[in-house]
Amino acid sequence: MIPFLDRIADRLLRKFPKGMDGIAVVVPSRRGIVFLREYLSRKIKDPVFLPDFYSIEDFIEKLSGLQVLDNISLQFRLYKAYSSTYQNDALPFDDFLNWGSILLNDFNDIDRNLVDAESIYSNITNVKELENWSIEDWSLSDSSLSSLQSNYVDFFSSMYGCYTSFKENLLQHNLAYQGLAYRTASNNIKNTSLEWSKVWFVGLNALTLSEQEIINYLKEIDVARIFWDADEYYYNNNNHEAGSFLRVQREQWKEIDFKGVGNYYSIPKQSFNVIACPNNICQTKAASELVMNFTKEDLENNHTAIVLADELLLFPLLGNLPSNVKSLNVTMGSPLKNTTLYSFIDLIFTMQINLLKYNKNAFFYKDILDVIEHPYFMKLGEEGYGFSSFIKKENILFINDILINKYFTSKKCIGFFDAWGTTSKAILFLEELLCLLASSTINSKATIESEVLARFNSVMLILTSVIDDADFDISLKTLQSVFSQLVSQEIIPFHGEPLKGLQLMGILETRTLDFKNVIILSVNEGILPKGRTNNSFIPYDIKKYFGLPTYAENDAVFSYHFYRILQRAQNVSLLYNSETDDMGSGERSRFITQLLSEYHFTDIDTMFYNYKDLDLSINSNKSIVIKNEGLLESIKEWSRNGVSPSALNLYKKCSLSFYYRYLAKIRVENQIEEHIDASTIGSIVHNALDMYYPYGILTSDIIKKIRPNIIEKIEKDFQNYFSESKINEGKNYLSLQIAQKLTNDFLAYESKLIVEKEEKKINIVEKEVGLSFCISVEDVVFNLIGNIDRIDIYEEQLRIIDYKTGNVKQDDLIFDDYSELTNKYSKEKAFQLLMYAFLYLSNNPKELNKEVIAGNFSFKNLKDGLIKVAKRSREVGSIPLIINSNVLSQFQDQVEKILFDIMNNDFTHSEDDRLCASCEYNKICNK
Repeated sequence: MIPFLDRIADRLLRKFPKGMDGIAVVVPSRRGIVFLREYLSRKIKDPVFLPDFYSIEDFIEKLSGLQVLDNISLQFRLYKAYSSTYQNDALPFDDFLNWGSILLNDFNDIDRNLVDAESIYSNITNVKELENWSIEDWSLSDSSLSSLQSNYVDFFSSMYGCYTSFKENLLQHNLAYQGLAYRTASNNIKNTSLEWSKVWFVGLNALTLSEQEIINYLKEIDVARIFWDADEYYYNNNNHEAGSFLRVQREQWKEIDFKGVGNYYSIPKQSFNVIACPNNICQTKAASELVMNFTKEDLENNHTAIVLADELLLFPLLGNLPSNVKSLNVTMGSPLKNTTLYSFIDLIFTMQINLLKYNKNAFFYKDILDVIEHPYFMKLGEEGYGFSSFIKKENILFINDILINKYFTSKKCIGFFDAWGTTSKAILFLEELLCLLASSTINSKATIESEVLARFNSVMLILTSVIDDADFDISLKTLQSVFSQLVSQEIIPFHGEPLKGLQLMGILETRTLDFKNVIILSVNEGILPKGRTNNSFIPYDIKKYFGLPTYAENDAVFSYHFYRILQRAQNVSLLYNSETDDMGSGERSRFITQLLSEYHFTDIDTMFYNYKDLDLSINSNKSIVIKNEGLLESIKEWSRNGVSPSALNLYKKCSLSFYYRYLAKIRVENQIEEHIDASTIGSIVHNALDMYYPYGILTSDIIKKIRPNIIEKIEKDFQNYFSESKINEGKNYLSLQIAQKLTNDFLAYESKLIVEKEEKKINIVEKEVGLSFCISVEDVVFNLIGNIDRIDIYEEQLRIIDYKTGNVKQDDLIFDDYSELTNKYSKEKAFQLLMYAFLYLSNNPKELNKEVIAGNFSFKNLKDGLIKVAKRSREVGSIPLIINSNVLSQFQDQVEKILFDIMNNDFTHSEDDRLCASCEYNKICNK
């Protein structure tokens, strides 16, 4: 099959065999020019002048005589026009930047299609007025519009003034946006002195009205020649959207040669596949396997193309290409916005913007950590690790100059934390940063990094230019947005032989090109075509009336590109992502459905790609098992360091988490807490009670005396944990109030208990007592440890008490059989209390002659008083457990059973996946 541009090369040589000087060839894209030149060079035997080659945009810009500006420069100039039009009602530039590009897109569409701007904007204004009028006394009443509605209508009514002001300003400086260049070229074409005797328009499809006017005139004066590329399959089918634009042009220019329309689809293809892939990575794997089956000639001689409808698959695809791909040409480039350097600069912007936002003359800790832990900061200085650890350990939320100067000695590092305040300082810093990075790459072979820096320097030149020209204030937030938009327009090009090897491109880059083997990825609805998007202030009905393109026309454009690239291909594979989610992804494109329904010249094989060896993640349904082999020394070390009830409870919950924490010693890195958590609140309350509660007899007078001290101690500990400002507002303020109220309620409860039963006294025996006791299992000595909040004597009972600022229910402390303490992690509170009792009574066996109980004071459930450990029996139900030698023996058996399991059993994931949500190791297990 002869490629379309190859046929055009033949026609050019037949028409102009002695030379093509004075001829212009206009194609849809610059990519097509490269291929057309190559086809001509293969056919030319003697020296001849080649024609002038232009993309359609470059050709019309040349005809207009205007310079088309970049999008950001245009938005700055558009804001000036907007401000002069709306004057005192004009929004700040920060707000304008959010929708200025939409207004610019509308201006482009209006001018490209030669629509009367005054007429369309007057119609829009009328429509918006009708939308906001209210019916009062059966008549349209303008007077009842609210101020918001009036402003809304005024916004649209002033758009035409903004359009004319913007347009006039640009023309005065011989500048333009693309639509203005199109309108100017169309208006001036009859008075333009052409430098070509013939202009060939090759492979164009969706012509705007301005393009049609230009071609019309050139056709009338016998300069234009038009060559289409289409197939009868969609061209002659009046219901097929791919040929809709060409059919309109056929009616308009009936006399033009339509020999470019062929019957290529009727020729059977060697293979035609539609492949559903379970995810995007599988698409790249499937494409790789398809490429492996192509011949060396097909891969090296420019016969194979992989087309990415979703260009985000570029790097995954590059990482999965097979070894038989020896040469590759990537036409898309890598977005500059995806580089590590952009992320670094964006983090610095955010840090500086938040410095102003929080107004504390100090940087927010998250912003500091993001910057100093970034690879580029580490590249410039290695001091970030120590500072990061320090602020995490000290839980510092806001970092001031004193701390920064203390930990950073390098000027280049300290410079990162100088407050910008103004855009000029920001730009100066960015320029110095790029210079600093450039100096670090001078003696290296970092070609990619050098290219990135070169692109960023280009961005800075434009940024400096537009900021200098602006006659209005620009905030740092706006500067960040402008910088981001400029970066998003830049790509890092891949350098390769454009006419050799496997071709990797986007859908728009396929225009006028043909390949023997075509693989298209992401042929999903919403990607190809994109579907209904309305990035415009112009309502759909008005667009239709004035002939402006809507989403339907955009879909038709991509339909043509899709069907055209397939028409000459011999081997076609269409891949799509079948993975579904809540947003509806996973639906194959309607283009595939059309082909399966209407295309009958070749059998289309539909299949589901199953890459058996692809393990993208740990199967969440498969438990991780750590074999208990070679772990004895780790277990012995843990046993010597102290076996706490919380460690044993963790083992009961999830032995794998126990292994990670105590044997593998995987600890989660300290994290800065912006809001105090429940465990810290509990610790603060415990410390306050321990400091001021006395030993010996407790009276209501003592409680009254120590109450203010306890409440003040809680507030001071909150302040020590956070800065004072952080506990005076928000969630931390509420947490402080809750902690003080819970403590007040507890003190009131104890005071009331003493007053009501004056003959009964509370005698505090121990507070915050740390205990240990050793037991032996299989010749390994385990040092059991625990820290008891309080031991007292009340009503002739020795009470072992653990304070709980959270909620405890009686069911938490009731068990039927001692084995429940081992088998049910829900009995962790009962297990903890009995272990405290075991430790205390093992160290103080003489106390066994007393009646001993253990329980929790739940500060959120004080109405139940001391909630005691209880055992349920068939005869009398549940009764408080009196702890004696038999109880201690039964409990020791359960502890020894747990310790035996730790020494002998494998470590596995808990069967209850609900526990994973709060587990600090859930990312390791992928749960």
